[in-house]
Amino acid sequence: MVEYVKVIDHKNLRRQRNSKGVVNIDNEELNKYKVEREYKNKISIVVQEHDKMKNDIEEIKNLLKELLGKV
Repeated sequence: MVEYVKVIDHKNLRRQRNSKGVVNIDNEELNKYKVEREYKNKISIVVQEHDKMKNDIEEIKNLLKELLGKV
C-alpha cells in the first residue's frame, strides 16, 4: 500500500514515501480541472469547425464567382 506524508504548508498535497511524488488529494480541485479541460476541448473543436466552415464558404464564393464569370 502507498503511504503518504503531508506536505508542509499545503493542506491538500501529500508526498509518496517511496517515489517522492506529490499528489493533490482535493477531489473538488480535480473535478474543477476536468470540467475546465473539457470546456477548453469543446472550445477548440468549435473554433476548428468555425474555421472549416469559413474556408468552405470562401471556396463556395470563389466557385460562384468563377461560374458567373463564365456565363
